[in-house]
Amino acid sequence: MTFNPNLKTLAGPGATNLVSGLADALLDSVPMVAITGQVPRSMIGTDAFQETPIVEVTRSITKHNYLVLEVEDIPRIVKEAFFLARSGRPGPVLIDIPKDIQHQLVVPDWDKPIRLTGCLTMLPRLPNQGLLEQIVRLISESKKPVLYVGGGCLNSSEELRKFVDLTGIPVASTLMGLGSYPCSDYLSLHMLGMHGTVYANYAVDKADLLLAFGVRFDDRVTGKLEAFASRAKIVHIDIDSAEIGKNKQPHVSVCADIKPALSGLNRILENKMERTFGDAIPPQYAIQVLDELTNGKAIISTGVGQHQMWAAQFYKYNSPRNWLTSGGLGAMGFGLPAAVGAAVS
Repeated sequence: MTFNPNLKTLAGPGATNLVSGLADALLDSVPMVAITGQVPRSMIGTDAFQETPIVEVTRSITKHNYLVLEVEDIPRIVKEAFFLARSGRPGPVLIDIPKDIQHQLVVPDWDKPIRLTGCLTMLPRLPNQGLLEQIVRLISESKKPVLYVGGGCLNSSEELRKFVDLTGIPVASTLMGLGSYPCSDYLSLHMLGMHGTVYANYAVDKADLLLAFGVRFDDRVTGKLEAFASRAKIVHIDIDSAEIGKNKQPHVSVCADIKPALSGLNRILENKMERTFGDAIPPQYAIQVLDELTNGKAIISTGVGQHQMWAAQFYKYNSPRNWLTSGGLGAMGFGLPAAVGAAVS
């Protein structure tokens, strides 16, 4: 599916049928350009036959709307409408064209520049590096972090998957965010909220850090706001500044496109891992690499203690009798003779 705006054209009372579609597109962040017909300019405001003040009707359910007053402005307005529909948080834009303008002949100037100075200054900037580092610090300090992802992550699926691979944080999704992270993955908690899974809701309730990425804390997810993630510090990243702090006050907020924000977090996490490892190799990482190199087919023999637990946790056993360990007695020194026996058998 492409991310190009849908195009709708209607006239007269048919334009009022657009209201539900426009409102739906605004709430679900769907890019749309709607073109409607209007009575001639000289008859606007006279309650003429089939006149509907569609610009006023849709003002609160569109990102922007236009009433075309000069035929020469059409190329620029159409270009602006498609830009606005796709930029920032996507949404619907309406263009209303009076009948007399539709009948005019003109040689269009397709090179007219857009005039959106105010809108351009309000577009989200690149995320602040200091805030991203603060988020990584919160992740490293947390014991029960949970990701809460929504429709804002749909175009950042690759970055989100990499983030989860680096952190191992489980992912709960909203209705609109389904598919941004594979529901078949073992770290997926599936959908949360009123109609979500029990384990997703329990995970959010018990979390000490909630990473809210591309979401708006909808009432179908949160229920009672004061009780939602009440034990957690909240990090909210969203492209729409109006959504940050609107329903739930975050401890750290970043107004930015989630794609560069996730890319920035991933870079910090990768650098942090490199600095942390240095010349020393964490035993857990060594066991994971061993698992990858052997495809889980090696025979693993252990003594007793912490290394035994790491070997149990970080190596993926696929066959019986590949795991040799002293479970009941916990006999020290079991690993070496058991390994010798495995090697000669």
